[in-house]
Amino acid sequence: MPDEMKRKKNEERMAFLDEKAEEMAQIQEADLVVDYDEALAEHRQKNKPHLIRFKGKTFEIPRSMPFTFSLFYMRHCIQRKSGKTVFAIPEDRIAEFIEKMFGKDFLETLDQSDVDFNFVLGRLVPDIMSMWGYKVDDTKGSSSAKNA
Repeated sequence: MPDEMKRKKNEERMAFLDEKAEEMAQIQEADLVVDYDEALAEHRQKNKPHLIRFKGKTFEIPRSMPFTFSLFYMRHCIQRKSGKTVFAIPEDRIAEFIEKMFGKDFLETLDQSDVDFNFVLGRLVPDIMSMWGYKVDDTKGSSSAKNA
């Protein structure tokens, strides 16, 4: 009987140690995860979007340049010509540019309107880019580096 009691006691100890080892592993794993969800929610709360009115509708424009638009802008719209940085929207990507900048609803509203193309590219785009800290010269199609 004493051997049976020792074996049972050892099994109980091993089960306890296994349970505690699992708890410690979960704690260590949680310590390795950096969670930015709360920081992002706080950032969004502090940086509520701009509201613009266009064709009788109100649209939200982010306070800062959205990441997806930024990637598109840097990949497709910034070009170096004769030592100068030039802003040019590829003709086959204008709809994508407008959608990434203003959103799908805005693009649909624009598509169903009689708004002049030059108004969109000469007024709306430079105004929003300016809100985001980028100066776009609508008459020459050039773009300067981000303003400080």
